[in-house]
Amino acid sequence: MRKIALILMLSLTMMVMVACGRTSSSTNRSTSSMTSSLSSTQQTRDDAALNAERLTLEQTAALVLYYRDAHMPGANDYDYSADMENNNQGATVKIYDKGAVPWEEGPSAKTYPKGAKVLYTIKLTSKSDENGDRLNSTYYTIVGNKVYYANSSNGIRKTGVTLAEMVTYAKTHGEVNRVLKVAKNTQIIDMRGKVTITDKDGLTTQQLGTLVALLKNPDWFKAGVQNDEMYYGTHYGYGETVDYQYVTTQRDPTSYIWFKRKGNDVTIKMIESTENQSVTGAPMITTHTTVTNLINNYYTSENEVNTYADQLKAEP
Repeated sequence: MRKIALILMLSLTMMVMVACGRTSSSTNRSTSSMTSSLSSTQQTRDDAALNAERLTLEQTAALVLYYRDAHMPGANDYDYSADMENNNQGATVKIYDKGAVPWEEGPSAKTYPKGAKVLYTIKLTSKSDENGDRLNSTYYTIVGNKVYYANSSNGIRKTGVTLAEMVTYAKTHGEVNRVLKVAKNTQIIDMRGKVTITDKDGLTTQQLGTLVALLKNPDWFKAGVQNDEMYYGTHYGYGETVDYQYVTTQRDPTSYIWFKRKGNDVTIKMIESTENQSVTGAPMITTHTTVTNLINNYYTSENEVNTYADQLKAEP
């Protein structure tokens, strides 16, 4: 009897264990199915939110950044757009007239497609330490229904891509969330009309003098501003620089940069001496540039230029 009872107890225990195993397996399958369903639902919602016919400026910029990164040389080996996944990631988008794009933000080779009027720039607000493995900024222009974005040679691609093609690519590769995540926290800054190149563009003597000094002798100029000894003048009094504007530290003649603007042309005069040459015997060197060049190459930040310009003191 005891043996029979023991056998019955063992049989009952095994039945309970098998039943529990089946229940656990069923629960795991159910949980996995539910997770997959939720993921699929979220992906469907994201895909629906990124519609090529209704893209916002923020979505367009983030989409171009993702697409460009995915098509750069080496994209098969590096996830260049990975920083778009960072927590609270966002971006700043600036819109420029194509003739007034700061040098550091736009293409060095001005290979704009025919019909281009503006340039858009986008830069992520945060980045990782993966130098070289992340591409966190780009620029592009739009003509008709095509986007022309930065190439790998600091220019602009000759072949455009439609926004519909870009959206399809992001959806096919399951990266719509990256685009939407960045677009959600993107700031748009419209710089159009704020920097022009006509006689009436509003550049003051201090601003133009700052741009000229950054071109000719940036270290000297920045040190003079930092030491509170940089002055400006609107009309020089005599010699071949009469009626020129200027910036100076008020020392010998080599401490002056004279400049005169006529339309888009800027004439610059400086006395440049060598180590073995006295200041009195040093020649006056005349060079020319344009307001366009100064703006494109040295107006990298409106705040930076104005900060310097505001610290220049009127020469007594």
